[in-house]
Amino acid sequence: MNEEKLIPVFVPALVAILVNLEDKKGSPLSYEEVIEIRDNANVMMMEKTHADALSESRGYDDIDPENCWYDWQMYRRDAGRTPDLDPGAKIALTNSSDARMQQAFADAQQSLPHFRKLIHGNTDKDFFPLIKTKFVLAASNMFVWLRVVENSNTGFTGELFEVPAELRDYEIGDTFDVEDAAIIDWMINHDGTMQGGYTIRAHRATLNAEEQAKLDTHLGVSRYL
Repeated sequence: MNEEKLIPVFVPALVAILVNLEDKKGSPLSYEEVIEIRDNANVMMMEKTHADALSESRGYDDIDPENCWYDWQMYRRDAGRTPDLDPGAKIALTNSSDARMQQAFADAQQSLPHFRKLIHGNTDKDFFPLIKTKFVLAASNMFVWLRVVENSNTGFTGELFEVPAELRDYEIGDTFDVEDAAIIDWMINHDGTMQGGYTIRAHRATLNAEEQAKLDTHLGVSRYL
């Protein structure tokens, strides 16, 4: 018997709920409001084939609940909603046993000296170097992007952009000292040009051309170095 894994699906779509409630409020929803709305929204467990069919019938993909604040701000930006709010960093739950991801981790580690050179060689105020590291949780391992605020020869200090529901004990702006050995990936997306981002590239390689284009638009990337 073929038992397909069930996945959570918001009904109605989470993005539709957020649009409706923000319109009623008459001003942007706060981070706390978005998280509360997500946590109290109606969710159905569906087989992936049925969930994909529902998404196709809607004509759009819903917000990722793990990245609801980030995805919501990206939607608002694409829809021209104002004011534009900082989406923070996008988190990702990654299967670290995947061979493609293992190679991405190795590439990121080997290129850390180049990452440091890029940081030291650029003082542009819009230059935001990021590192990805692992937060060990009871249910799973969560890989989180942090903005680099300091670096040394042996590690980095990274700052949280957003606090997903799974990290309730932390706050935006909390900093963490991350040794080189704990770096899963690094990334610099400056003026649409991405350097690093090896785990993103590994994921992107699994997508078709249309999905790659959507991802690039979502990330604001026009060129990969």
